[in-house]
Amino acid sequence: MKNEKDGNCKPMLASRRNFAKIFALGMIMPLSACSQGANVKKEIVLNVEMYSYLNRPIHDIIFNGTDLGVMNSFGGTGTITSVRIPFGVQALKWTLGGPKGMAGNGTHIESKNKLTITPEQIPQGTRYIGLHIYPDYTTEATFSDTIPDRTERGEKIISESK
Repeated sequence: MKNEKDGNCKPMLASRRNFAKIFALGMIMPLSACSQGANVKKEIVLNVEMYSYLNRPIHDIIFNGTDLGVMNSFGGTGTITSVRIPFGVQALKWTLGGPKGMAGNGTHIESKNKLTITPEQIPQGTRYIGLHIYPDYTTEATFSDTIPDRTERGEKIISESK
């Protein structure tokens, strides 16, 4: 198309090119925003320390498919290093143990509460997660830059058992 004033096509072509550039940029921007979403972390790798406040041993402790070992009565597992933990609802299961003939031996237990881990609840510099199992079969997660301590609730359970 010619410009009606002087018959020149250049101004019209320049505006079309600018429109095409702006249109292309408008199409690319949403795609770049999508790729930024791909950088959102879906998991974290932490060292795990388990604490049991049960007055019996437990074994086959499985956290999201990772075997964390066994614990004595009111015990801990020691540190299990570099465990991948996906954000969201966690799966924590264990099997009750104890002396031969003790009620419930061999019973498979799954955490009664929904143990959820989100990026927002993990402080900067966290290297450890403490997983705590209580006698009512609820669980709790704590976070620390060093080996986590027992919880206040757990300490109370231990002191009341003596």
